Amino acid sequence: MKVARPGASILYLWLAVAGCAYCAAAPGQQTPVIVISIDTLRADHLSAYGYRKIRTPSIDSFAAQGTLFTEINSQIPLTLPSHTSLFTSTYPFENRIEENAERVPRGVATLASVLRSHGYRTAAFIGSVLLDRRLGLDQGFDFYDSPFKPSGSASENPYSMRVRRDGALVVRAALQWLRANRGQPIFVFVHLFDLHTPYMRPADFAHRPGISGYDSALLYVDHVLGGFQRALVQDKWWDRALVVVLSDHGESLGDHGESSHGYFTYQSTLWVPLILHWPSGTPKYPSRVSRPAGLIEVAPTILDFLHLPAPPSFEGESLLRENAEQQDRAIYSESMYTYDAFGWAPLWTVRVGSFKYIDAPRPELYDLQLDPREQTNLLRKNPAEALALRNRLRQLLARSAPRQPASAGNISPQTRALLGSLGYIGRGPHAGLGSSGPDPKDRLPEYNLYEKGLASLYDGRLPTAISIFHQVLTRDPHNALARCNLADAYLRLSKPDDALHQWSAVLADDPKYAPAAEAIAELWLARQDFPKARTYLQQVVTAAPGDYEAQFELGILDERLGATKEALEHLQAACKLAPDSAQCQRELTSLQQKMK
Repeated sequence: MKVARPGASILYLWLAVAGCAYCAAAPGQQTPVIVISIDTLRADHLSAYGYRKIRTPSIDSFAAQGTLFTEINSQIPLTLPSHTSLFTSTYPFENRIEENAERVPRGVATLASVLRSHGYRTAAFIGSVLLDRRLGLDQGFDFYDSPFKPSGSASENPYSMRVRRDGALVVRAALQWLRANRGQPIFVFVHLFDLHTPYMRPADFAHRPGISGYDSALLYVDHVLGGFQRALVQDKWWDRALVVVLSDHGESLGDHGESSHGYFTYQSTLWVPLILHWPSGTPKYPSRVSRPAGLIEVAPTILDFLHLPAPPSFEGESLLRENAEQQDRAIYSESMYTYDAFGWAPLWTVRVGSFKYIDAPRPELYDLQLDPREQTNLLRKNPAEALALRNRLRQLLARSAPRQPASAGNISPQTRALLGSLGYIGRGPHAGLGSSGPDPKDRLPEYNLYEKGLASLYDGRLPTAISIFHQVLTRDPHNALARCNLADAYLRLSKPDDALHQWSAVLADDPKYAPAAEAIAELWLARQDFPKARTYLQQVVTAAPGDYEAQFELGILDERLGATKEALEHLQAACKLAPDSAQCQRELTSLQQKMK
């Protein structure tokens, strides 16, 4: 059991000490590593896992010379948080990336940074803005291909911005890089987003009788990966490489009343595939492994296979090692979305063996071996098991205490607006085990109505979105997220005064709700009413001092309004939050020269 929780600065000392011997190894001796993440893929929709409505021969074939893990759980059913846990091998409550609209802090140890320290060339090819480099997961990558760059001003319509890239284009870019780096030790991360709603497929895969939109998109992904595998064989990577195929989370597809993911912590969104294709000549590993484990184990497993030490910050354990403690390992998962977005209760989940416990106002206990679809809550029938698992959950949360809160970081207004348009939000106050609030199970109809409004907003059906958000607010007038989305719809409909009214109502309810204050500030900036904009930006930094954009804009405004001392303080704070921002450094240097 790991006890020490070293800070990020320990990474550099560890790399210097632990990595030196291996750094001298010849490039040809280092096994190529390719990790393929198929975003939003349920394990039980692959034919290798028993699905029969469609066949997925290309994805299945990765297990032909490899190992298929049948009981892997995601730690959190959201894209950025799950990939952060995957690459840092830390729990979401520990690394504090629990929502998509956050930024991974600099200096964390990642799989990419470890491999690069041992001589690997590292590259990532991203299929969605949710993993854009501005969100901080690019750490350790020499090349990070995420072509989701807004071109306009902060007022640009986020719904018109590019949010995803076709899987065929992602794979093509990865193959170009691989061919340019033949003979080198490489680590490549390929992220495919085609399974995420709305499902977008070429015509050949779009209309097939009796096949759902999700499965049609999966057929397309299987086709894309078939081409990728053939290219790896042709370019002589396949027999030499460790290739890992996985998913960050699943998709509920109506199970338990949830249509997508992120709301509940049932297996429909937590159970993910994991397939490891071994290089030729690898000692024989089992073809199937049924021991429950988490995505948090993937990075340590890769390093173990390469005979490289894992950094002390990694929480996961290698799947290549089998012992009694691992058989009894607690698999943790969570969902904070309903808590952060609506103030409802968070969901904390722990699994040991076949039993799974969900901590909520009305707790749940399931035996996944007998009841894999989680239809029968065993809490009353087996309260002792539920209590034992809740104690395991409490111990895990106490042992791996949260580190410093995640910061919004150097995220542009366009990127933040885009993530907001997709329904993603930033972290609220940290929730603890047993946090109060309505049980998400009881608020599901309201949430489904909210999602319909969000879909209408995203599709540009603004009057429909406005009508739906008003219905949500009739049920819950204090739903700040729905009210902010309503304000956004009014703004897109060229009704800024109506938008201002909604944002003001949010602040009247909660003066510390920074997104509403920031939206009002942007509105006054667009109208060039700088004193009013400054008032609301001050409200933002009071509520969220780690908001880079607010600190930076407040510094610029203070200088414009003649408050140079205050401008210097805010620009210094902004540059400290985003030391890589050349724009911030230029403005700070310019102001310091003027003040001499």
